[in-house]
Amino acid sequence: MQIADHKLRLKAYFDGDGFARWSAIYGDAELSGVRRTIRAGHERMLALATSWLDERFPADAVMQGELRLLDAGCGTGLFAVAMAQRGWRVTAADIAPQMAAATAERARAHGVAERVVTHAGDADALGGRFDAVVCFDVLIHYPQPAFGAMLANLACRANGPLLFTYAPHAPLLAALHWLGGRFPRANRRTDIQMLRRATVHETLATAGMVVKRETAVRSGFYHVDLIEAGLG
Repeated sequence: MQIADHKLRLKAYFDGDGFARWSAIYGDAELSGVRRTIRAGHERMLALATSWLDERFPADAVMQGELRLLDAGCGTGLFAVAMAQRGWRVTAADIAPQMAAATAERARAHGVAERVVTHAGDADALGGRFDAVVCFDVLIHYPQPAFGAMLANLACRANGPLLFTYAPHAPLLAALHWLGGRFPRANRRTDIQMLRRATVHETLATAGMVVKRETAVRSGFYHVDLIEAGLG
């Protein structure tokens, strides 16, 4: 019940005040200096994740339109639509209905609606397996044991690589978020759950996966580690 309650709180936030704040960060609105660093970091992370998938899957194979990708926690659809434009068939899920609706609208606006299926709800409820699974800046909101349960579920959906971000446990990151909590309300961050690297690697091992590559993405208040995991 604690995990379920936590998800309900996140759903209420990202379907309410959080939608306006994060859709602005993910878009092209004018932002404060703090949120500009988050946008820059997020864009850098997505570009890196795109390059990793491009390396794993040749363009000619992707353009055949048979490869399936799950974007768990799709937000406003930046990554889902970009992958659909490359030829992927994307299932884009988000716990917040406004986020899922924004993804569907982005897909229509970019002419790839036939390649993007959106799901407003918990990605854990989805069945099936995918050639690749991604989960960006979602697990950072979940402490153990919820983090472990969700990561295990994502691993079960992946026939190929699983790409995700987590917030590494570091004194600098803790200090930044302590400071962020004292900014005016419009600039405040959501709670970030920091995890130790060993915990993340152990969780993957329990799910039968190993880390293939990992890199830190740092930009002001945006501090995540991007991981590509695969079957051991």
